[in-house]
Amino acid sequence: MLTLSCDEYPSAFYVKRILITGAASGLGLALAKKYASEGWSVCIADIQDEEGIKVAAHLNEEYASDCFFQHLDITSNAQWQELVALISERWLGLDALVNNAGVGASGDIDTFSIKDFQWTVDINLMGAVKGCHVCVPLLKESKGLLINVASMAGLLHMGSMSAYNVSKAGMVAFSEGLLSELDPYGIKVSVVCPTFFQSNLAKSMRSDNPDAAKIAARLHAATGITAESIATKVYNDSRNGKHYILAGTRFSDRTIWRLKRFLPAAYLSMMKSNARLQFADKNPSYRERGVFERVLRSLRARIL
Repeated sequence: MLTLSCDEYPSAFYVKRILITGAASGLGLALAKKYASEGWSVCIADIQDEEGIKVAAHLNEEYASDCFFQHLDITSNAQWQELVALISERWLGLDALVNNAGVGASGDIDTFSIKDFQWTVDINLMGAVKGCHVCVPLLKESKGLLINVASMAGLLHMGSMSAYNVSKAGMVAFSEGLLSELDPYGIKVSVVCPTFFQSNLAKSMRSDNPDAAKIAARLHAATGITAESIATKVYNDSRNGKHYILAGTRFSDRTIWRLKRFLPAAYLSMMKSNARLQFADKNPSYRERGVFERVLRSLRARIL
């Protein structure tokens, strides 16, 4: 029996089917709109019921496609099983899974609570693991797409962000492993690593710093990078089989990532110096140690 991939079916009789978590807002919403505009049927999976129902109704009206909402707590095995059963009955299969739902977190390792650390990892990493566990069998049948949304924090690890770094670096490692594991089945695996962009991630953020959410919100709002531009790049790059999708990144982000890969000692020295600058900002009596820190302070505002 001939099995065709999701990009090989004649469009006249085949509508591609995608499941996107966290699709009621932010990047997930931008992705849902992009795929619906390209003729895909979209399952909007989210814990935000009211917003999700509105999104599905809008997409159906705008694009006349089979878009629907399903409540999903990605940490719940039972809800994942329920959703996959529903998709299997309604669509008879699945062509793409986007593990997009996630939360923000920041804090020092000795002051950020273990409970919040576990919460971050359970959502940002284990939610995707649980989704892949139940959805990959469907993707094997369709030779489909698996897209995991990580972060630049999965590649570059700033201090005072251990929980978030671990969850997103874990997502990158998880995706790299699946790239080879699922290749014999014809599944394309991509991992998306954006930096700050206009989103509502700060709303759900947990931190040991009461001002962290406000700071994060300002950083997200100040960038000129939009969720829509990232969604377009994800749509194009994932179909072309690109694994690392550095959508929503600046030249400085990509430069520092290359520095880490090719000159790791210089990268680590820079990161430690940057941490000392942050410490000095919080402790005025602390003196910067050398010329490198002073030079880095003058450059940081321009490139970071």
